[in-house]
Amino acid sequence: MQRDMTEGNAVRHLVAFAVPIVLGNLFQLTYNSADSIIVSRAAGTAALAAVGTAAPVMNIIILGVSGLTIGASALISKAFGAHETDEIKKAFSSLIALGLVFSLAVAVLAIIGTKALLRLLKVPDEIIPSSTSYLRIILTGTVFTYLYNAYTAAMRAIGDSQTPVKYLMVSSCVNIALDLVFIALF
Repeated sequence: MQRDMTEGNAVRHLVAFAVPIVLGNLFQLTYNSADSIIVSRAAGTAALAAVGTAAPVMNIIILGVSGLTIGASALISKAFGAHETDEIKKAFSSLIALGLVFSLAVAVLAIIGTKALLRLLKVPDEIIPSSTSYLRIILTGTVFTYLYNAYTAAMRAIGDSQTPVKYLMVSSCVNIALDLVFIALF
């Protein structure tokens, strides 16, 4: 739902915009917590250690993705406020193109350099094989993380913070279900 936040009650606009973002953060925490709980109970402490080892690497990638998308959202928001449709399209298409290049680079580096990175981080030898597998799978999917964040940034730039949280709620539920199937069952 687009929202013109330049007219009307500023406090009401800010609250209506911020509440879905806070809910989204809670669902993101649920997403990550469910992963850890299911892995620890179904696959044991070594698997949990492998997942935990990947967390700082993923956080760095997500912070990079967030930086790119937040910068682009400022451009999109400015163009939206000025009713410059061509500029919105240009900023968004640049965001997507940059994201695809970034995601491809991360995927290639994940395949090539994951084991070396884990050694650099002084990960214990006994969990390097499982950490390497997990991190390669996660980092190869960076394109999906990037696309979600790009679309979220674009939606927020035009005043819609509700749609992204709806998708995050659905993806959190799907993630938990798939965790139960692929980790607990298989």
